[in-house]
Amino acid sequence: MKTFLIVFWLIVLTACNKQAEKPFVQAVYPTSKVLPENLLRIYIQFSQPMKTTGNIEKIKLIDNHDNEVKNVFFNNATELWNKEQTQLTLILDPARVKTGLKANGTLGYAIKPNQNYTLIIEDLEDVYHQKMTTSFKKNITVENADTRIPEPKNWKLNIPEVNSNKSFIVHFSQILDYNSLRQRLIITDTKNNPIEGSVSIKNQETQWSFQPKEYWESGDYILHINKRLEDPSGNNLNGLFDHKVGSLKYSREGVLEKIPFTIKP
Repeated sequence: MKTFLIVFWLIVLTACNKQAEKPFVQAVYPTSKVLPENLLRIYIQFSQPMKTTGNIEKIKLIDNHDNEVKNVFFNNATELWNKEQTQLTLILDPARVKTGLKANGTLGYAIKPNQNYTLIIEDLEDVYHQKMTTSFKKNITVENADTRIPEPKNWKLNIPEVNSNKSFIVHFSQILDYNSLRQRLIITDTKNNPIEGSVSIKNQETQWSFQPKEYWESGDYILHINKRLEDPSGNNLNGLFDHKVGSLKYSREGVLEKIPFTIKP
């Protein structure tokens, strides 16, 4: 009984301490300040679980004339949060990103090349009904649309030494999508057994780093790449986001490209 009470009060104290903290923005992805006009997604990470409704209208994009840019973000009936309620996905209106659609033809891209913008996030509340006390601002410079398909043949690999737990590192030739990088790359042995370890994304999403749980053994390994691996504009290994219907090389989710590598004895 005594042990139960101690555990109970530890849980209560932890919840109280968490509630005492005011929420703040920990990171915004893409982390680069230079982004393409056909940008599709932005991820906002918060310090603690947040309310999951009524947030989109509190997030503003201001142009360099101090005017709010209207109708930038797709205001879905259900906001796109991760299960922990700590990451919100903003989608720039896809109808304005994809050419050939009425919204793109009438309004064009939501953000314009050679223009500067400020993303402002303020007054959002956490699950304890506490508002952000400090607004978050991210300055953005827009460049022309990104119409490159991610090409694994252009990636550079840093292969670690045997009997070490140094990271296996992949350097990309362009910025890739943060969530996609966390979900669509995996390392296995030649029998397709996953290698356990931790992933980190660095250098403005141009580097994927995998540190194994155990030391590397000599032998052959495979880097598996889901062909849905995307860049921030939605272009993936199958083709461009802005493609003609039926023109993708592959349409099946889960199709893999493989890059074998060897750790020498």
